[in-house]
Amino acid sequence: MIIDLKKYLFWGSKDQIEHFFSNAQKAGFIEFFGLKKKSREIPENVKTISRALKILRKQPVVHAGKDELIIPADALAERILHIQNTLEKLYEEERLIKAEITRVGFFGDFNLKDLSYLEDEGKRIIQFFVMKPDKLREIELPEEVIYLGTQYDLAYFVSINKEKARYPKMIEIHIDRPLGVLQARLEVVRNQMAQFERDLKDFALYLKPLQDAFIEKLNEYHLNEAVSNVSFPLHESIFVVEGWVPKTRLKALQGLMKNMAVQAEEISIEKTDKIPTYMENKGAGALGEDLVHIYDIPDTKDKDPSTWVLIFFTIFFAMIVADGGYGILYLGLALFLRWKFPHVKGMLKRFFNLIFILACAVIIWGVATASFFGIEVGPNNSFRKASLIHFLAKKKAEYHMKKKDDVYEYWVKEYPAAAKATNGHDFFLATKTIKEGKTEYQALTEFYDNILMELSLLLGVIHLSLSFLRYIRRDWAGLGWVLFMVGGYLSFPSFLKATSMLNFLGIIDKSHAFFIGEYMLYGGMAFAVVAAIIENKLAGIHEIFNVIQVFADVLSYLRIYALALAGMITALTFNQIGLDLGLLYGGIFVIIAGHGVNILLGIMGGVIHGLRLNFLEWYHYCFVGGGTRFDPLRLLNRPSSK
Repeated sequence: MIIDLKKYLFWGSKDQIEHFFSNAQKAGFIEFFGLKKKSREIPENVKTISRALKILRKQPVVHAGKDELIIPADALAERILHIQNTLEKLYEEERLIKAEITRVGFFGDFNLKDLSYLEDEGKRIIQFFVMKPDKLREIELPEEVIYLGTQYDLAYFVSINKEKARYPKMIEIHIDRPLGVLQARLEVVRNQMAQFERDLKDFALYLKPLQDAFIEKLNEYHLNEAVSNVSFPLHESIFVVEGWVPKTRLKALQGLMKNMAVQAEEISIEKTDKIPTYMENKGAGALGEDLVHIYDIPDTKDKDPSTWVLIFFTIFFAMIVADGGYGILYLGLALFLRWKFPHVKGMLKRFFNLIFILACAVIIWGVATASFFGIEVGPNNSFRKASLIHFLAKKKAEYHMKKKDDVYEYWVKEYPAAAKATNGHDFFLATKTIKEGKTEYQALTEFYDNILMELSLLLGVIHLSLSFLRYIRRDWAGLGWVLFMVGGYLSFPSFLKATSMLNFLGIIDKSHAFFIGEYMLYGGMAFAVVAAIIENKLAGIHEIFNVIQVFADVLSYLRIYALALAGMITALTFNQIGLDLGLLYGGIFVIIAGHGVNILLGIMGGVIHGLRLNFLEWYHYCFVGGGTRFDPLRLLNRPSSK
């Protein structure tokens, strides 16, 4: 939930500043501010230690580390950065030397002084050349050009002339350092690299104490930043500072100032004040809060959306992935992470819990839709017959059989055997076809698709309706748009000559649904416009344009159906390709690789679109956002590694 913050004025004796702020940092619930704007520039020594820590974290895990630093943290960090910078230069030099060896290595090892001596005494110039071997057929080599051989798709030559020469289609090679010198330098560079790498591994032993030093310096920096907000209105004898305090910590505030010459008084919040947002959640709410912070910080006028975002993100993710087999893999990952890291805390622990929740949701939805690694099972399979999707499809089929409507007539015309069916299950069996050796049940497939599409739209109506209803006291027009969406869901099937779940489940028949829905559709629009005019005067007339926005937002939930269908088809396709190849002839690898790609795409789609439907469509009607996170002065601690 979002906790209200109180604005307090703190004042006291100047000699109490250090004591007061030190205690406030230990308590960790006051965000100080003042007339002086805070400088968020991190001190250079803190940045240096931070960069050094990033370097050490890349080193192999050291189980028996040191408890104390051998030299001051600043000096150690500077040494680590110096080693890293030197290593990077050596890596680059190694790369250049290896490239140079490749370029001149074919000419062999020789002494440049000897070569120069020969040129001086012989009054000749020795040059080295390369060219593409296929060009040799196109030219006739001069007598002074000696062909040495071919390597790496290049032909190598040496020429001896009285004067420097050029030859068509040949490139001259200038040798500044011959092969032997390059190889010797490469050996030196590699030895230096090995030594510096050993030094970094040795310094990795001091990772934990260096982390402690980093945290200590950060705490010192934050403390100084808080103190910098202090002003002295009475010749520096009395200090004054303002701060935000959560209303749930007012008793703790009194205890904080006990036995100190410091006083606090609540003051009024001015219109120009930017009130930070303090969110306090536990359990599932804390997981949702992590998701909320991905997009934006709620405004203090907002209601905390954390739990809502978690619930619907879980539902969206499960419906998009839509495969119980994948859910079992996610569950295995979640259990492995819990076993591998049993003592993690904070956000990492919440992330593991989120994976566990999503995995369970995917399994449940996979069972409900009879989807398991894209494996096709017939309608007589117990797994499919027990699924929710099959139950709904049967009800839909039996509804059409009872009504003898145009849908029933269509299927009977296409598959005459369907006329003899006594229940929905037999109706599906009667629409059996075999194409290229593959058995399909046409009515079953079409009914499944229609139901999944409708479920996506229905979920969109519910989700957006909850968004409007959350702020109904603030925006009366929202009730009109809820009526509009519900009315559209009731009446549109009649416009489209379709049958909704409400119809075939016996909740409401088509005629009544159309009659009620049409009134709700147009009445909702009218109510929304009238309510907007009452609230916003003449400007409220623009509310009518929201009809396009609301309609488009509902249709946006079709992405759930589309992504799920794409995932199912992809899994099915890879399974079929693998079986066609033969499991023992590489097919199993195609299936595994295909499902690996599909799992990756499913996670991406589930996360991106699962959050998008919350952050864009849902937030659009119940979220102000643009807040700043409550950032109290507090002590930072290194996470426990136990």
